[in-house]
Amino acid sequence: MAHPVLDSCLALHRDGRLTEAEAGYRQCLREGLDEASFPLSVLLLQQRRYAEAVDVLAPLAEAGPDDVPVVINLSIALRHCGQPDAALRFARSAAAAAPGNVGACNALGLAALQAGHVEEALQAFESGLQQAPGHVALVLHRGKCLRRLGRTREALAVLEQVVVQAPHVVEAWRTLASLQATSGLTEAALESSTRALALAPHDGDVALEHAVALLRSGHADTAALRLRMLLDAGRTDAGTWGWLGRSYLRLRDFEAARAAFERANAINPDDSVAAHYLAALDGVLPGDMESDYVRSLFDDFADRFEDTLVDRLAYATPRALARFLRAEGMDDAARVLDLGCGTGLMGVELARSGRHMDGVDLSPRMLEYARSKGIYRELHVAELLEFLRGTVGQWDLVVAADVFVYVADLQPIFAAVRERLASGGGFAFSVECSSTERTELLPETGRYRHSPRHVADAFIAAGFEGIRREAVVLRMESGNPVSGELLLARRT
Repeated sequence: MAHPVLDSCLALHRDGRLTEAEAGYRQCLREGLDEASFPLSVLLLQQRRYAEAVDVLAPLAEAGPDDVPVVINLSIALRHCGQPDAALRFARSAAAAAPGNVGACNALGLAALQAGHVEEALQAFESGLQQAPGHVALVLHRGKCLRRLGRTREALAVLEQVVVQAPHVVEAWRTLASLQATSGLTEAALESSTRALALAPHDGDVALEHAVALLRSGHADTAALRLRMLLDAGRTDAGTWGWLGRSYLRLRDFEAARAAFERANAINPDDSVAAHYLAALDGVLPGDMESDYVRSLFDDFADRFEDTLVDRLAYATPRALARFLRAEGMDDAARVLDLGCGTGLMGVELARSGRHMDGVDLSPRMLEYARSKGIYRELHVAELLEFLRGTVGQWDLVVAADVFVYVADLQPIFAAVRERLASGGGFAFSVECSSTERTELLPETGRYRHSPRHVADAFIAAGFEGIRREAVVLRMESGNPVSGELLLARRT
């Protein structure tokens, strides 16, 4: 039965007069008109007041668990409140109650994606597309799933289709730009980011993404100018200051970079990127493993890691290290641990029938790619030193390709590796060579370069013997070869 007051509230809501509509809905509730609860929850979701929406929707879902619109909206609100498990539970309930419902499929896909169930998310979006082919949101989210699953080319094709189909959708251009950037397509990413900015010129997040795209495509001066404009306009987040610092590093203005990173660090003392670059600029090597910095670096880098290193930087360390091991008679190891295995480039060079190979890496995103190769017995998300000290496993060979460029103090890892090696087992790795007799942290790259003599001394101190060394070119950087060494020693 129609209620005049509620009808007038709904009319206000449709006209965008949200403050008046909310006041009316709440008056209806005070008068016992429970039908006002659901439209009030919709209004709260529109205003991104997710916690308040949960408070309104939870009793409705408890009273009517088969009310699909209520359950869908509760899942959405819970997801935005950072409760992925609860959001997924309600989304599954809605999808089961209404198979093929497009809204339920979308809610289930988004909740599953946030909870890390990417295959389930993809299936949900594809189920929705069977009912509504070409549905822009479903196609867009399907592309995000493909990206998370490492199916980068398919994801690019899907997102390129979305921006043709719906060129007015800002999120489509933003997602495409992000994927292009992580795929190494920096110029295309800049173009897509420029399109997004044209559609949302006053959105600070879109403007920040555009500035980052400028930096990644080599326009550091323009990027720095845009970042300064954002900060002058009122942005106060550590991330923007951090990107400004990186822009100044690219311009080799180290004093300006230090000032920017100091501002980032003052705003967020837990900002691992700012702390790392401040250490590089001040020449002070961190005493502990920089786990947060490395994890964030490689989660962001995972999608473009192999294309960037192998295709653009002529990265050949895994192949060179595998050849070095064969030449030194270490090709018969039955049990291999790949430290800092990343996407599995080293594993591919060492994989063979009958060999058991395990991997460990800080970055879950990198391990998704490693897992897809099907060459590892076990993969562990862990900081290297904590893993080595916490496991009881034994291996015949431990390898670390291009890993110690992110570690300042090698001695603790060397000692921990020795404890995990079987008698006669070998430890082989690569290092970038410093130009002095000390470990260097270069501000321009954020990578460590080690003194070969100090590395050899650390080997001996950890109890290794029979050290073998070979000078190599690890990769190209800015058109110049990066010198390094391959090293191998045994536990006797």
